[in-house]
Amino acid sequence: MGKTTSADTVTISKRELRTMLREVVREVVHDELTRLASGEGWEIEEGSPIWRDLVELREEARKGQIELLTHEQVFGK
Repeated sequence: MGKTTSADTVTISKRELRTMLREVVREVVHDELTRLASGEGWEIEEGSPIWRDLVELREEARKGQIELLTHEQVFGK
């Protein structure tokens, strides 16, 4: 007879999800910046979403249109 399994379901609030996502993003950014600073090198695939975002940021910077966000805007209260 076959073995059956079922997935557990977890319900979380939007606030909890937001907090978890922030932690993951911070960890990933920290790890990538650490790799870059250590001289390991860092390569972004041309045409990837991050590549397009960085190209857009470069153009905004050249036009003087960069707007820095406050700590509260980025991380909430």
